[in-house]
Amino acid sequence: MRSISDATIKQYSVSYKRWGLFCQEKVLDPWDPTPSSMVAFFQHVMDSSNISYNSINSYRAALSLIARSQVGCDPLVSRFLKGVARLRPPAPRYNITWNPYTVLDFLDREFSEIGELSKKLVTLFLLATGHRLQTIHLIRMGEISFSATSGVRIKITDPIKCSGPNKKQPLISIPPLQEKPNLCVVKNLQKYIDLTAPIRPTAEDFLFIISRPPYNRASKATLSRWVLSTLSDAGVDTSIFKPHSTRHAATSAASRAGVSIDIIRQSAGWSQRSDVFTQFYNRPLQEEASLLHSII
Repeated sequence: MRSISDATIKQYSVSYKRWGLFCQEKVLDPWDPTPSSMVAFFQHVMDSSNISYNSINSYRAALSLIARSQVGCDPLVSRFLKGVARLRPPAPRYNITWNPYTVLDFLDREFSEIGELSKKLVTLFLLATGHRLQTIHLIRMGEISFSATSGVRIKITDPIKCSGPNKKQPLISIPPLQEKPNLCVVKNLQKYIDLTAPIRPTAEDFLFIISRPPYNRASKATLSRWVLSTLSDAGVDTSIFKPHSTRHAATSAASRAGVSIDIIRQSAGWSQRSDVFTQFYNRPLQEEASLLHSII
């Protein structure tokens, strides 16, 4: 089980719960999925919901993990999944993105209260790096190093989504932003560390902590709420755009500004041969999506 991340286990638990109910109804052994029972289960799920290929493929992976044989690779299952891909193809979550300058304009002021500064700093980290929230959540105090000339360098030593053998861990490097001190990640990070120093538990090495007793480490879900609150307060439509959309907004804005694809990949943690940015993240601005709107 050590080969499976906590996030994967959490994702698979939904599949197992639904599979267990299906087996109970059909009087099947949940610990012995067969190709035919898996296909019947997939069809049942599709008939009762509007989920796409990606979700069905996740169900396949979950059931393959507990199966006694390689049923996930069975020709019947593979053929069914090909049909699902044609009927309900995977699609990017967003076809448009928001303008990060809307949020930056909102954040371009002093924040002195720890709770508000926490929200600001997390959001600035996401927009300045293009990284996932998971990566920012894993920043440790002991891995932060400041430089008067180069700003701040942060090593991420804990496993992330794309960690693996012979793969480099993220190294976040952010220069100072002298012309915009209120938006400078380095300045706001130093301020956050100073403000939280008196209340930070002695053994707490992770950067972000909650601003009320017992001042424990902030969970990733808490950081997500902070970002969502900031986006909403800045005027971003959070009924459409969620915290992960900062990755789309930041990298798309960098591309529009002429930043090379290699630098975008390096900053956001994609490999040099990855086409993920082109396929799923490079999106036009929401206000540019309508040609008619732009000419009337």
